[in-house]
Amino acid sequence: MSSLLKRAKKITGFQKQKEQKEIQEVIGCIDTIEAGFVTGWAHDPNADENGTYVSLNVDGKHYGLAKADMYRKDLEKSGISDGYSGFRMAIDEALKEKTGSKIRLKINSAVAKDTVVNIEAVDGKFWLGVDNFESCHLVGSIFSEKYEGIKTIIIQERGLVVATYDVELKKGRNSLSIPMPVKLFDDSYHLISVGVEGYPFALWTDNRKLTGILTPWQYLKNSYNEPGFMGLSAQSKSRYESLRFQMSELEKSSNATVDISNVLVAHDVVVKGWLDRKDFPNLILPKHENPEVSIIIPAYNKFELTYHSIASIILSYNKTSYEVIVADDCSTDETINICDVIKNVVHIKNPENLRFLRSCNNAATYAKGDFIVMLNNDTEVTSYWLDELVTPIKKDKNIGLTGSKLLNLDGTLQEAGGIIWGSGQPWNVGNGYNPLAPEFNYTREVDYLTGAAMCISRKVWDLVNGFSAEYAPCYYEDTDIAFKVRDKGFKTVYCPMSQVVHFEGQSHGKDVKKGLKRYQEINESKFKVKWFKEYKNNGTEGIDLLINKDRNIDHRVLVIDYATPDQHADAGSYAAIQEIKLLQKLGMKVTFVPENMAHMGKLSRELQREGIEVLYAPFYNSVFDVIEKRIQEFDVIYITRYSVAEKYLKSIRARTQAKVVFNNADLHFLRELRAAGTTGEYSVEQALETRSKELAVMNDVDAILSYNETEHAVILSHNLRADNIFRCPWVLTDKEAGKSFEQRKDIAFLGGFNHHPNVEAVKYFAANVMPLLIKKEPDLKFYIYGSNPSEEIEALASENIVVVGFVKNLDDVFHNHKVIVAPLLSGAGIKGKVLEAMSYGAPQVLTSVAAEATGLSHKISAWIQDDPKKMAEGVFELCQDEVLWDKFAENSKILVEEMYSEDRGIEMMRKVFEFVGIYTK
Repeated sequence: MSSLLKRAKKITGFQKQKEQKEIQEVIGCIDTIEAGFVTGWAHDPNADENGTYVSLNVDGKHYGLAKADMYRKDLEKSGISDGYSGFRMAIDEALKEKTGSKIRLKINSAVAKDTVVNIEAVDGKFWLGVDNFESCHLVGSIFSEKYEGIKTIIIQERGLVVATYDVELKKGRNSLSIPMPVKLFDDSYHLISVGVEGYPFALWTDNRKLTGILTPWQYLKNSYNEPGFMGLSAQSKSRYESLRFQMSELEKSSNATVDISNVLVAHDVVVKGWLDRKDFPNLILPKHENPEVSIIIPAYNKFELTYHSIASIILSYNKTSYEVIVADDCSTDETINICDVIKNVVHIKNPENLRFLRSCNNAATYAKGDFIVMLNNDTEVTSYWLDELVTPIKKDKNIGLTGSKLLNLDGTLQEAGGIIWGSGQPWNVGNGYNPLAPEFNYTREVDYLTGAAMCISRKVWDLVNGFSAEYAPCYYEDTDIAFKVRDKGFKTVYCPMSQVVHFEGQSHGKDVKKGLKRYQEINESKFKVKWFKEYKNNGTEGIDLLINKDRNIDHRVLVIDYATPDQHADAGSYAAIQEIKLLQKLGMKVTFVPENMAHMGKLSRELQREGIEVLYAPFYNSVFDVIEKRIQEFDVIYITRYSVAEKYLKSIRARTQAKVVFNNADLHFLRELRAAGTTGEYSVEQALETRSKELAVMNDVDAILSYNETEHAVILSHNLRADNIFRCPWVLTDKEAGKSFEQRKDIAFLGGFNHHPNVEAVKYFAANVMPLLIKKEPDLKFYIYGSNPSEEIEALASENIVVVGFVKNLDDVFHNHKVIVAPLLSGAGIKGKVLEAMSYGAPQVLTSVAAEATGLSHKISAWIQDDPKKMAEGVFELCQDEVLWDKFAENSKILVEEMYSEDRGIEMMRKVFEFVGIYTK
């Protein structure tokens, strides 16, 4: 029994003496720190109904939180509690930086006595790479930096140990194959982590679905319509999504063109699969006189594959109109009668066997679409695969060729674009990896895109004369056309959100010595000679694939922020995304990591579509994990907010010579000082403490970005250095002017209410300015827009005050109202709401705090006053004086053009990076 248990038993004695007074002392113990988790127990006899919560306290900061409610028999026997006082808490990866520090257990609001332990320094590190789960075994390799001998591998599921295995390790890389507990193979997702006995941190964590039926799908296809079997295929999720999208489209509109019975037939076809298919129910393709896309499927026999592929096209949901052209190269099977089975298919029968390349070129002459998509017949497509291929070419006139992410039948990654090494050898990037891994899920330029699923604009296809005849009959034609497209000045781009399953090897087999497959080696030499100068500097084959896979980038920058930005929710997020885009314009590859490591669904996807690599759990456990694994590849670290920077600067500086650019977003201590003088939200002491921390960060970075010249002066007055302080660019897009003066009415405020300065601004305006306005104009209304309005904001609602809350379309704010008000009393930085109104040319009444750093001038481009009476005067004048209203609107627009254009933003950002020694194109 531990000394703490003995002591607690003596103190409490509540098992034997119920009449004894309750113990007032908070007690607890840390038992182990191992494999990514801390275990122990805690008891607070005076805890409320919420129970006892524990956190780890190191250097006055908290790391992790857990409820102490796990049952432990030893605690009950010792009389400490009823036994339900145990806990198990995941270790914050930040503790890697605290080796040797003392760690205390904080229980509710108190720090328990005698709970101090040291985070032991570990002699050497371990790394784990997991390749797959095969036959109930976890297969991979474990690297031991120094240790040799027997070590216990710990397998945990959601923090609970489910298995341990002893393995013998030697220094360096060790192959690993350990059985997983059978109870995990239950067709459910499990958060699995792997650690080593005695090593504090988890080596690997992933959320995996493990199935109890390991029989390959082809042997189960006759059971596809039996409950419990349809979902076993790795493609079941995408098929369900397709059905749901199709049903939603049907539900949305009575004019929808969805034939649900046809979709259901297509669904059953793809679920049952193509192997040994003998029956071919009728299918119907959509009919469009002027389709946007022509999908060309080359076919030579193997009708069951072609039929399956077309069924998947029908099942998948896309907004892009298309036609399907089957390029039939003298088939002798059911392909010759395809029009009898699939209505509206375009069947091109070659008069002679043209083979793959010439057959595709011939079929393209029949295409009606502005885009040509080449699709192998041994594929199954998913929803939005077509939209995701076409949209980038529509958005960017410099993109000529796009390609899909290809998946294997088992759901693993087959290809995320292609690379041609300096040796001329092509590789499928990411082959065999997890298809959800961040490294393979952002739009990027690549060397080539496989012809199994590629899209090219008709204009570019004609410009490069299609596939080059020298590669007939097949192989390397897709690689060659990518080089031809780039040779004409266009980009070749991998689009990971377009997902296609490719049954590789079904068309021509895999033996390079037989049949058409032998042309793979023949055409390889032709390609190498033709394009040697273009690929010769593409790196050493197999070395640093994750670095070499990116094309046409000059520098790499790691962007760290507290969360994934949502540009539709707040101005700070909008600014963050615009800054990232400016970095991209300067030729930089951007890797973004949010502090919470969460994949935020649509928000993360939006960044990935823009070519930003987004890092998230479980592939990376924390920002510290990213720093440990990836920091060496970056030229610049771009950090937003001092609270983020102060956590990671020490670790970054210890591991890299990369330059650190710090965006303070706003000067926090200045905002707090202002609030201390107006609303009392902060004390002066709190503001001064923030000042010390914030200035310490600024003294440890290479360049400081701030939106506000006033803040520049404040920073300079403390740090006594001006050369490394830069104005941070803010890019605004010019908006349509909207309604005329006569068509508008009333006044409005826009701002998210999780930000306290917006709360106090609206309350101030409602209490001090609105009474003056209503007295003169009883019908005037004040509309309050913004996300998360609090109860105190909702309580302002009245006949003259309308609390709208979140608004999807900002046009509803800036096109409908005569005056926009921003009566901010405190705050710092630049006010996104004010800039947004400027881009719309919406006249504004502002306080001096709101107008700070915007470039707006009183009575020239805005009405800027702090006194309530004078603010009310400005509202009246703008509501009545059309000449003044037009003047403000026009001058605001001029400011946007001069100060907030993309071109100016690029040049401003370029100067920052040139200052730190990073030169851009």
